[in-house]
Order: sequence, then C-alpha cells, then structure tokens
Amino acid sequence: MLKLFVLSMAFIFLGYTLMGKGFAYLGVAPLFVAELVLLLGLLVAFLNPSILRRAFTWPVVLVVPFVFWSMLQTLPYLGEYGLNALRDAALWGYALFAFLIYGLILKNHAVFFMLIRYYRSFALWFPLLVIPGVLVDLFNLPLPHVPGSTVPLLALKFGDVGVHLAGVVVFVLLGLVLSWRWMVVHAPLWVLSVTAVLGFTASANRGGTLAFVMAAFTALLAIFPKINARIVGFGVGFVLSVGVFALGSLVFFSSTQLVGSRSVSLEQITTNLVSIVLQTDTDAGNVNANRRWRIMWWEKIIGYTVQGPYFWTGKGYGINLATDDGFQVDRQESLRSPHNSHMTILARSGVPGLTLWLLLLLGWAWVVLKSGLRAHRNQDPLWARLFLWMFCYWLAFLVNASFDVFLEGPMGGVPFWLLMGLGFAATVVYANPSSRAQLAKALGARPAAGLPAYTAG
Repeated sequence: MLKLFVLSMAFIFLGYTLMGKGFAYLGVAPLFVAELVLLLGLLVAFLNPSILRRAFTWPVVLVVPFVFWSMLQTLPYLGEYGLNALRDAALWGYALFAFLIYGLILKNHAVFFMLIRYYRSFALWFPLLVIPGVLVDLFNLPLPHVPGSTVPLLALKFGDVGVHLAGVVVFVLLGLVLSWRWMVVHAPLWVLSVTAVLGFTASANRGGTLAFVMAAFTALLAIFPKINARIVGFGVGFVLSVGVFALGSLVFFSSTQLVGSRSVSLEQITTNLVSIVLQTDTDAGNVNANRRWRIMWWEKIIGYTVQGPYFWTGKGYGINLATDDGFQVDRQESLRSPHNSHMTILARSGVPGLTLWLLLLLGWAWVVLKSGLRAHRNQDPLWARLFLWMFCYWLAFLVNASFDVFLEGPMGGVPFWLLMGLGFAATVVYANPSSRAQLAKALGARPAAGLPAYTAG
C-alpha cells in the first residue's frame, strides 16, 4: 500500500500538470481525485504509525502554526457555508500532503529517490506532452466534458504551464539529467518544444511567464561562474527556436485572436511583460484593465485587514470574497478569491495568518538553501543543484500565485505542498552517507561512471 500511495501521488501530479482542471474534476463531489489520494495517504499513515511520528518533526513542523491558525478561521464558518468553507480551506488543507510525503520519505529514503527518478522522466517529456493541452486552450477546441460536470477533459491554465515549464527547464539546465545520449539525440526537439510552449504561455499569461523568467534567471545567476558548453548549447538552441516561433506566429497566428482577446505574437508578449510593472500605451488583450482591477481589489483587502476591522481573523474561509468585496465577474459567482494567493490568505486569515504564511515560506527557503550551501561546501554538486532546483521551482509557484487563483485549488495546491514536503525531506535524506550514490543513480548516471564526470560545471 505504501508503493500504491507513492504511485498515486506521482499520478495526480502528472494529471494536474497535463490535464489541469479536467483532471481535478475526476471523482464524485466532494471526493475528487485529490481527496481520494489524500484519504489513501491518511489510511497508509494510520496503518504505519511510524509515518505519523516522523511527519511532525523538524523541519516540517514549520507548517503547523499556519495550518492551525487557518483552521481556526475555517471551523466557525462550516455551519453557514458548508462545502464552500471546505473548498476554500483547500488552500491550507492540502498541506497534509507535505506531512504525508515527509513522513513517508523519512520512513523509507528510497521513496525520495523514486520520486526524483519519476521527475527526471517528467522533465524530459513534459514540454512535448503538454502541447496538445496548450493547443486545445489556444483554439478553444471542443472536447468531451468530465462526467457530471461542464469542465472539458483538458482544461489547462497557462499560468500553471509556465510554473511547471520553469521546473523542468531549470532541472535540465542544472545538469540533473545525466544522459549524454539524450543531450545529443533528443535535446533539439526538447528545446524547440520548450520555446513553443513558452511562447504560447507568454502570449496568454503574465504570471506564468514571470514565474518562468524568475526561476530560470535565479538558476542561471546561481551557477553563472560555471556556465559550460552544455548551457551555451541550450542558449543557442533557444535563440534559434525563438526565430522559428516568431516566424510561425506571423504565418499562422498573425490575423487570429486566440487567447481571449490576446494574440500569439512577439508584440503581445512584450505588452504582457511590460504591463507587469508599468501601464502600457496600448491595451492589447485588456492587460491594463486587468491590472487596474487586481490592484483595486488588493488595495481594498489591505484596507479592511491591515487598516480595518478584519485585522486579526480576516473574513474566514467560506465567504465568497469576490462577491462580498464587490469584484465579482459573472452572475454564476464562479470567482471566489482574488488573483493573488497571498492576498487570499490575508483576506481570509487576517494579518496573523499572512504573517505565519510568510514565516513558513522563509523557513522552507532557509532550510533548503542552507542544505544546498552545505552540499556545495562538501563538494556534492548533484545535491547542491537539486536543492537549487527545488528552490527555483518553489519560487515559480509563489510568483504565479501572486497573479492568479493558483494555490487555492488542487491544480496548484497539491503540487506545491508536495514540493514543500519533498524539500523538507531532502534536507534529512542528504545527511545519509549513501545519498550521493543513490541520487546519481536516480538521475540516470551509471554506477561505474557516476559522479566524477559531473563534479564541475
């Protein structure tokens, strides 16, 4: 059953990244696929008490204060809002995945290397496998719906795509794919796929694009003194692929509005990026109006929390913030939270909740970066790069969460908390003397040829 739970976590991660909201709606309300896997994990934990004992030890206990305070802001509203309160509580409730994966890995370190091996395969294939979902969204192609819902089977959000693209690109750039055959034979197609997906994402979504840029820039900045021929080769391939993408966008998409009111073009990409910090002269794709709408809502949340009556407790989990704050976008009241997960926490949990959230994030970053620096000093380059990858991937999650309703749902929340648990567990696994050889094997190195060829660069 332990292996079944590990495979289930890998399965839902793959489903959320390739199918998005369509995968999230598999199941019968209120037990969708995330809740079913979570129940399986809890069953595994109760059948193996050692997992529970390990799940609440340092450093994962940093999660406890945030979860406890958020729970206090949820329980009083269950009677009034029912399932809506539980739905909103997913923002902190999926933290159970962090505890479960942490306790499971501490019980058996082999689980950690199994998950890293799975992610290695994911990094090599994601840019190609995600293209069908991207094209479905771009062209609004009709698809069958998930049984019992109005959600298509493939329903990706470009912000989510940008986050996961950042994760796989940083993973490869840091040299965590120890396969020269792949580098020579398959890398060109991989680079071309990455460029295409990034181009579509940058045309459609600012948050996902910024998440990618921040993660990649952080990784390159960290390894700048050791940039080698492999990274230069990827850079050249990327520049050439950008030319191919620009030509393709002129030929196929120049006269077509694909992403809402936005087009697939270098002009739209530039407008999106500039509008993150400045108001642009043109409002292609309504980027200025969207930006003003968000800022006005965030200012109102700050007004009634930091400067108002909801300072201590927020409005709680259950109330529809978009409706109550006066920023609802449709009659069905489908929007429930502001396009900023951090602002959602402030609005629902008050200033104490946001403070505990920020302390949790700082604590995670501190233990992961500290372990990465220790690995660097110990001349364990693969471990140092792995910790750097986890940090950059985590950073991409947080950047996109600052522009979208991301961590509030399972598509972003479940992968995020799995990464949090994996990062906490990595700091413990690294202390194992055999971890160096096990990591090299998980990343594809042959036992006889392993680490020496990758001790530099």
